[in-house]
Amino acid sequence: MAGDKDRFSGSILRISLRLLINMILIFVLVEGFVGAYHFSYKLFADLPESAASQQESKVTIPEGENAWDVAVTLEKCGIVGSRYLFLARAYLGKYNNRIQSGEYMLSPAMTPEEICKKICGQQSEEDK
Repeated sequence: MAGDKDRFSGSILRISLRLLINMILIFVLVEGFVGAYHFSYKLFADLPESAASQQESKVTIPEGENAWDVAVTLEKCGIVGSRYLFLARAYLGKYNNRIQSGEYMLSPAMTPEEICKKICGQQSEEDK
């Protein structure tokens, strides 16, 4: 009798543990998919950090800085919200190897595409 009771409670414990592990795995997967969706949306929607911002900052890009350094600088200045999003945008648009040194007036109201074009020395359609 006591052995049946121990076996039964052991089975319940194993089932509960498996259920808990499965729930944790499902939670992690769902959070991963949601995070990937938000990252992709921000990356491909090409939205500015703050569309209503009137603030402009002078950003200096020294000679020889790579795309990572520029992304970190832009994030510290508040021009972009995430260095990773900007870096992904620079690599997708193939701007990462064309960044030119110099001083630029940049704003959080600019889209990542506009920022990339400006720091690569390309004119936008409005400037032509």
